[in-house]
Amino acid sequence: MHDRVSRLLGEVNTILAALPGVFSAAQWGGRAYKLPGPNGARNRPKLLAFVSPSRDGRTVGVSFKLPPARAAEIIDRHDWIDPHSFRTMAPSGWVSAAISTKRQLRPLARLLEESRRLHPSATDDAGATETTVNRAAASIVTRRIDRVMREAKAEGWAPRADDAFDD
Repeated sequence: MHDRVSRLLGEVNTILAALPGVFSAAQWGGRAYKLPGPNGARNRPKLLAFVSPSRDGRTVGVSFKLPPARAAEIIDRHDWIDPHSFRTMAPSGWVSAAISTKRQLRPLARLLEESRRLHPSATDDAGATETTVNRAAASIVTRRIDRVMREAKAEGWAPRADDAFDD
């Protein structure tokens, strides 16, 4: 696996771990990101996203669900997002993204937040926001980086326009 793909996997993990209520498990040759099921039961979770490196090790695959009309719109807009390969999942709005650049992470994060909102939970009703961090899943370092980045952005900082990781 390429070093770039390892870093992209880490970035995707950070995005998903920051969503409210999300937990993950190694499953199906990748990592399944889930939400508690009915009444907060972790033994009957709902699948939010599945992440794995591609077989050739050049991209990170991320599968997630959107409303079917929105999924069709996103597939038309982004050439790196396709209908899910399982024909029973694609009609219900499941899509598969092939992430190969940092530039794709920002739209992916927004889409994963949108997918997360399809599954309201008791925590959401209690006033949680999109920026609520799942404290159990995010490390102290990740939380510190997130805080520094929010402060920097609030002060007008913006990332460079290129989409390559510095090697």
